[in-house]
Amino acid sequence: MKKTYLIIAAAAGFAFSTQVAMAEINAEKLYNSKCKMCHKIDKKKIGPAFSKMNSDPAILKAVITDGRKMMPKFGKKLGEEKIDALVAFIKNTQQ
Repeated sequence: MKKTYLIIAAAAGFAFSTQVAMAEINAEKLYNSKCKMCHKIDKKKIGPAFSKMNSDPAILKAVITDGRKMMPKFGKKLGEEKIDALVAFIKNTQQ
């Protein structure tokens, strides 16, 4: 029984720390420094506007991570937490 409580407590702590880390990432600032030069929120620039991007979070994450055509790979530069924050920012901006 103690083992079960320890596992639950560890999982809850991990989930909480992940949420705190996500909250500390300023996705709009990250967008302004990494994305804005090619992607406007409301109209096409070099790359598509956010409103025209695919709305599937898995596809957005894959494109940011692995790049596409002229878009560079950001997987190693940003890491998973920042990419997840950007995906959430894009999804919220599309609505």
